[in-house]
Amino acid sequence: MVSAPPDIPELVDRVSTNATWIESLRKSEARDVANQLVDLPIDGIREVLRELTDEQTGEVIMELDPSLQVRLFEEMRLHRVSGIVDEMFLDDAADILGRLSVERRDAILKNLPAESVEKITEILSYPEDSAGGIMNPDFVAVLESLTVQEAVASLRENEVATSDALFYIYVIDTEARLRGVLRARDLLLCRPDTRVSDVMIRQVRCVSVNADQEDIATLFREHHFIALPVVDDFQRLCGVVTSDDVLDVIEEEATEDMQRMIGLSGEETLETPWNISLRNRLPWLYVNLATAVLAGWVVSLFESTIDKYAVLAVFLPIIASQGGNAGIQTLTIMVRSMALGGIEGRKKTRILTKELFVALLTGLATGLAVGLIGWWWRGDLVLGVIACVALMLNVICAAAAGVLIPMGLKALKIDPALASSIMLTTVTDVFGFLMFLGLAAVGFHYFPPA
Repeated sequence: MVSAPPDIPELVDRVSTNATWIESLRKSEARDVANQLVDLPIDGIREVLRELTDEQTGEVIMELDPSLQVRLFEEMRLHRVSGIVDEMFLDDAADILGRLSVERRDAILKNLPAESVEKITEILSYPEDSAGGIMNPDFVAVLESLTVQEAVASLRENEVATSDALFYIYVIDTEARLRGVLRARDLLLCRPDTRVSDVMIRQVRCVSVNADQEDIATLFREHHFIALPVVDDFQRLCGVVTSDDVLDVIEEEATEDMQRMIGLSGEETLETPWNISLRNRLPWLYVNLATAVLAGWVVSLFESTIDKYAVLAVFLPIIASQGGNAGIQTLTIMVRSMALGGIEGRKKTRILTKELFVALLTGLATGLAVGLIGWWWRGDLVLGVIACVALMLNVICAAAAGVLIPMGLKALKIDPALASSIMLTTVTDVFGFLMFLGLAAVGFHYFPPA
């Protein structure tokens, strides 16, 4: 357990003399240290990080919010940042460097070893949501022409093989093309003069550098991989995607989907500057305003009916909200299933049929409840029937929209999570108001309340 830090206002002056607390940080896990620093001012965080090694500082920084990572890399001394980057996994370093200003990134790269610069530059050349953008360029590979004894000797001289980056031992040819994978037990149990090509597993699942990170996450989930090799168009081994990378992808994609369903950018956090938050949110709020105006226009078409039967206004939010809630339930399941790759081919028709059937039952159940309330409250059976039928039809419409909207967006090559809920709300509000007020206008014309 890490003890509490000194008071923030005193931290900068006292951190170098607070030996007990600093020593406890040095012995703590990176996540625990980050939790201690997250509420400190940026200058205080920098003061604390000066007391840690470059390696531990890199681990701590990776546990901080992305916007804070960028601030630290932009404001810390260039020599210190370069030392920290040199101790980090290159894919993690590339993630942060890719968000820096071009001038700062170039300055840091000039202070790194040429081999690291080449690997980081390669990662940055790929889209950030591709296998190439999230892969770790450090991997362990041996030539297929080696003997087992020569392969073991090669591994002993490989710095990556003795680090946390060792997951599998890949086999390549003289042109770095992926040929297979070795198990550690093969190196231990086979005769020393056995060729690697004779004991390697030739059937190796790999992904292209251009593969989408969501597709990679699906592979990891379905097959429980620890790591997957990444190859280019010529089957040359470029790097590996690990389960840690995929966990980050899953969290990132889930957050993005949640935000986009309500009209946010998918990239906003609590640390996002207010002007960027405003720019991201305002356009969708205008879209939402336009849909609300459309719903209001529908209501205005029945202004005379509402003037005559004011009780109808009480039921309008009930009809709309029940339809909206029912639609969101379906929409959430659909978007989540699409993100996991669970909706293909004939499943679409079966899902739509099932959701409509569930909506019919839930709409009937909730519609009867609202109808009975209206009948009991106003003593008017016609009002109860109208409310019941309108709510049931709106719930069915909402379920259909919850299925068809994300399917339609996907067919148009648009992210299904992109503001689906705003589109759904438009459908349920407009259809719900139209159905309820239309039924009321017709019903009360022929069966006017007493």
